[in-house]
Amino acid sequence: MSIDLYKVRQGKILSGVLAGLAHKLGWEAWVTRAIFIAGLLLGRSFLLLVALYVVAAYFLPFKEDRDAERYGTGPRKIKDAEKINKSWFR
Repeated sequence: MSIDLYKVRQGKILSGVLAGLAHKLGWEAWVTRAIFIAGLLLGRSFLLLVALYVVAAYFLPFKEDRDAERYGTGPRKIKDAEKINKSWFR
């Protein structure tokens, strides 16, 4: 069982980690942000939460990039392009 976490570009404020977590859980982004801020302000684990956020921001891939690699929806490469029939130009 893999967790398969990611960050997203659309709707991000800093790095997209909390927006990606909200997207993965099916929540609104403001809910995850509010929980994170409440954890920062109310909990004793301020440094732990900040460290986890920084590590996730560095290591998690963007969902859009991951989907482009997985499903081939990225830009076409020149070597993948079809050759032009030169007789068509005459």
